[in-house]
Amino acid sequence: MGRDLLHLGFLVTVLQQLACPAEPCGNTSHTQLHAQVGENVSMSCNFSVYDPREAPMVQWNYWNQTNNTENINLYISRNGNENRFYYRPHFEGRTWVNATGLVHGDATLHLAGVTTSDQGNFSCFVALVVDCVSVEVQLWVSEHHQQSRLELDCGLAATCFSGLVLSLAAAVTLCV
Repeated sequence: MGRDLLHLGFLVTVLQQLACPAEPCGNTSHTQLHAQVGENVSMSCNFSVYDPREAPMVQWNYWNQTNNTENINLYISRNGNENRFYYRPHFEGRTWVNATGLVHGDATLHLAGVTTSDQGNFSCFVALVVDCVSVEVQLWVSEHHQQSRLELDCGLAATCFSGLVLSLAAAVTLCV
């Protein structure tokens, strides 16, 4: 009996791979997300639930776009069980998926305390019995806004924040 269940589980996995290959998935969406260092971000990965008794296979991966590091597994859940074997220290304790959301079609990845080295590409893959969903999120990370003060000879002053583009043409015109 145990061996038959093992073979059945393997067969289901193979059928899911055939029905829904890893790339490309018919339902793929692409998103860009901007964050500042230290912020917490959530990357959505939503799918339709056909049968709440059937737990989907969910996988979140990461790869760094600047130095093309290896593909890092961030989250893997098969049959409703999270597998932490694949996690890497850089993301450990900072990423999670709310397991109760999976039965409602929500595999959102949460990332706490964003760092500049988190900038890169995140991908979610959900294998369902009859369908699959693939989401790709490109995360851009910037340093905290830095404040600086600009004083003009005519007495006008402007406070500027890095990351914001300000037009000083009006101020310069007033000083002439």
